[in-house]
Amino acid sequence: MALGSPVTSSNAFLKPYQTMTLGVPPLPPSQFNPDPRTTAYPPRLFPEEIRLRLSTRISPSAPQSPARFNPDPPRVVTTSEPFYRTNFVLDSVYGDEPVDNQLALPRDGVRLREFVAVPGRPPDRFGLEPVPQPLALPRTNTIANQRIEHEFETPEYPLARKGLGYPPNATPVTNRWSVGFTPWRRYTSGKTETPYQTATPELWHPYKQSILKGDVPIYGQDVFLNLTAGSQTEFETRRLPTPSGVSAARANSAEFFGQSEQLSVQQNFSFAAELFKGETVFQPTHWTFRIEPVFNVNYIDVKEANAVSPDPRGDFDGGNPTPGNGGVVDPGDVGPIIPTTPAPDNLSGGSHTTRTRTHIALQDASFEYHLGDLSVNYDFFALKSGIQSFNSDFRGFIFNDANLGMRLFGNAQNNLYQYNVGIFEMLEKDTYSDLNTFRRRDQRVFVANLYRQDFLTKGYTAQLSFHANMDEGGLHYDENNVIARPAPIGTVMEHDVNAFYFGWAGDGHLGRLNINHAFYQVVGRDDFNGIAGRPTDINAQMFALELSYDHDWIRYKGSFFYASGDDNAEDGTATGFDSILDNANFTGGPFSYFVHQGFNLAGSSVSLKTRNSLLPDLRTSKTEGQANFVNPGVIVLGVGTEMELTPKLRSFMNLNYLRFAETDTIKTVLLTDKIDGEIGLDLSVGIQYRPLLTDNIIISAGFGTLIPGKGYEDIYRRNTQPVVGYGSNQTGKADDFLYSGLLAITFTY
Repeated sequence: MALGSPVTSSNAFLKPYQTMTLGVPPLPPSQFNPDPRTTAYPPRLFPEEIRLRLSTRISPSAPQSPARFNPDPPRVVTTSEPFYRTNFVLDSVYGDEPVDNQLALPRDGVRLREFVAVPGRPPDRFGLEPVPQPLALPRTNTIANQRIEHEFETPEYPLARKGLGYPPNATPVTNRWSVGFTPWRRYTSGKTETPYQTATPELWHPYKQSILKGDVPIYGQDVFLNLTAGSQTEFETRRLPTPSGVSAARANSAEFFGQSEQLSVQQNFSFAAELFKGETVFQPTHWTFRIEPVFNVNYIDVKEANAVSPDPRGDFDGGNPTPGNGGVVDPGDVGPIIPTTPAPDNLSGGSHTTRTRTHIALQDASFEYHLGDLSVNYDFFALKSGIQSFNSDFRGFIFNDANLGMRLFGNAQNNLYQYNVGIFEMLEKDTYSDLNTFRRRDQRVFVANLYRQDFLTKGYTAQLSFHANMDEGGLHYDENNVIARPAPIGTVMEHDVNAFYFGWAGDGHLGRLNINHAFYQVVGRDDFNGIAGRPTDINAQMFALELSYDHDWIRYKGSFFYASGDDNAEDGTATGFDSILDNANFTGGPFSYFVHQGFNLAGSSVSLKTRNSLLPDLRTSKTEGQANFVNPGVIVLGVGTEMELTPKLRSFMNLNYLRFAETDTIKTVLLTDKIDGEIGLDLSVGIQYRPLLTDNIIISAGFGTLIPGKGYEDIYRRNTQPVVGYGSNQTGKADDFLYSGLLAITFTY
């Protein structure tokens, strides 16, 4: 379309190389004066044009001969010869030859050519003629063609070089990276939108066609660079059962469990760079290199000492020297027991109850290579090695982590089948952030799975999987110098765990009913379990089922989760189910108190359950400890809804009833026979808000609470008998209202 063309019904859609004015319409030249001291536009210097023309004239009469022509009439013209001649020579014949009759004088009709001035044509009115009404100022929505400065030629295909044409369903297009999308309207009303409507790529724009976002090649015809920066901030306030410890934060703190309020902040800054070679979104990339470092800052504030550091003198980090412990063999080696300065009445808010840490991790450093194509529909197989993220099933029940490994993956039969075969050499995790360190641990994980789309019925995907966890354990202390492997419970001895998981899972819909399910059988051997006090054979099961129904903008859900427990902690069979490294998104996910929180087992050195897990497995840590198959297991019955309130706002509500599958393991560890199976009711609500209708900004907020049942109260009961010297009202009870509030803000470029 020509420059300055107005928008009409026939050209309402922009082409990729066109722009449209959307601002205030311009003023005509007669009204716009950039220099107030002068007229709006200068007058013409020449009112009309002067031209020169070559003219021919013919003499009307014959001229006189030289002998008779006198240009100066007052003088007498004579042609007589002088009397004396000083240059006497013989007469020359040249010039005296006879004159042609046509040129002999006298003659008439002689032509004369000369330039003469003639009147010019009227002044040129180009640009000053009346403007047609559709183009008259002021006007808006004017379309102009842009100059295309980036041109990308059609690549050479191997088939074309051989004279065999191009790949099936492919058509070569010159400057193909500037081909725009079809104009579309997001809603039933509003303006028409055209993605990538400019022919000049931006350098870093998050929405328009950008060089650094992988929209156009950065080198050659098909090498792209995609840069992604992110910030994730998580504020959390919670109430967890917290032991007061041997060094209480307050004087006269007689209860075994003290004040349970906690506040934590996790801040992650990430930067990912992805360099890849490829041609279109339909064909897999030829190779991809990706790297993603993460910088973490974490802060925690609790009410009781010994929770942030096992050292009763507090947390000594960030410039404060740690008191020396050299030579300390027994209590008498620590010096005088009477301090020179009296301790404050309340240690809350100081180094005893607050902690700040930083950590730099490498969460992705991988190289992916395209090994080959299996069909013209781009069925392929590829190899990926390095630190990479991997989720082994639909909901992250068994293995969901970013770790060091090598993985072969691909698809077949027009993408009906997808598969993964990988082995991971596990890295140690940071205690405070759960991010990777650069130290290896003696643990290897092998995963193989196969997906089949449209299995038995369209819309349902089935999965078969095999996991192998070969954990040599060894001796390991976490960043707090607290033993993490082997677990300090029962008989403490280094041991190996070899567990093998056979699983069947599915996700999709059966008509109007959405279904997600998983079943896992795990077998293997723990060569010495501390709780059992002997080697154990592993034989445990897990089953999960979620059914949901969509009605307009509301999804109604019902869920069931079962992990088997051990009904005899001291026999040679371990029947409590445990994962490798799970991060389950089920029954409420991060908004659920029970799923999101991890809490200590009655003041022991292990957790009843770890954070972001459904399994009460009595491990020291999900990331640094070892799998433990002597555990109580769990049963979860849940109902909930997901509501699309607006295109930007989604809400979640869940109600779960929780029970231990078995209680013998807890009774054995706590040396009691009074542990009921009821954990309690877990209620949670949450929202997710995307103000830009994209994932560039995501704000999530939620609140979860656990109303303790009798089994929970049996485990976390405070003193049941009066304490001598503290009065008759010092009998305690477990917290009857446990909560967690979460606010997470994610920025992604």
